[in-house]
Amino acid sequence: MMDFKHQVEAAFAHVSLPPGVSIRAWSEADFAGIQRLSAAEGWPTPNERPEESLTSWRNAWPTLVATDGEAVIGFVRALTDGEITMYIAELLVVPERRGQGLGRALLDVCHHLYPHTRLDLLSTVSSDGFYEGFGFRRFQGFRKSYQ
Repeated sequence: MMDFKHQVEAAFAHVSLPPGVSIRAWSEADFAGIQRLSAAEGWPTPNERPEESLTSWRNAWPTLVATDGEAVIGFVRALTDGEITMYIAELLVVPERRGQGLGRALLDVCHHLYPHTRLDLLSTVSSDGFYEGFGFRRFQGFRKSYQ
């Protein structure tokens, strides 16, 4: 069985990224960057409840980071049963890198890891357009089915 690193590398082959940017499986060393991005976005939980948040990252998969050099510039934390549903718990890209395809690439890597699953998520009004533009439909939140 392929390990997570090799699974992500194989899925990564299907996405296009700006020069210098890579996507990989997260490591605990990335958590400070995840906390920094979350705080800047106004998401308090990773900083107010760091132990619980770190546990949520340890127990979730796919959990990916987009990096530019050593800097975490985006991330996705998802949960899946591997066959039917993948729930996107968190997806975030730093504002200055939005519109470059990073959010879409993070979702694409998740999908390539589990191509039979649909993606379910909740979003804020400010990100509705991103998900609608990516083919999600409103469904008491959003849902995109792959068939």
